[in-house]
Amino acid sequence: LKFDSKGAVIYPLIFCFAGLFAGIFGIGGGMICVPMLLGMGVHPLVATATSSCMILFTSFASTTSFAIFDLLFWDYAVVCLIVGFFPTLLGQSLMAQARYAGKINGQNFERYSIIAYSIGGVVLLSALLMTIQYVFSIVSLDEPNDSGGLCEGYQRGY
Repeated sequence: LKFDSKGAVIYPLIFCFAGLFAGIFGIGGGMICVPMLLGMGVHPLVATATSSCMILFTSFASTTSFAIFDLLFWDYAVVCLIVGFFPTLLGQSLMAQARYAGKINGQNFERYSIIAYSIGGVVLLSALLMTIQYVFSIVSLDEPNDSGGLCEGYQRGY
């Protein structure tokens, strides 16, 4: 990736707009920034590390803000922590074992295209699921509610 005078102005503006739209539409900035980084020729490992770093700071800021205003449901937070942490640990362990076994057998598991394809798959799956949810909310014959989502019953005390 080479910065010239034009790129030094254009790239930060693009990422500022990406962050703005991510905040407006409530989607992760990584869904916008990682494909842009890959399109700019950034190495997939660097793109995913950049996205992970962004996620770390934004999730910490969001969680802190929700905790300060007493809007955090601690039981859901613990479940989400467990659901996020242990599968990540398992995936990292499996990939480390596959790399180690590949070195012994002479196979190459260090292909960076796997990272790019998995990112693309997650973005595609997210777009598909958001579209399906939107279509179901349009065609729903139920009465429209003002609130909804995962915590709806919890907020109403059911």
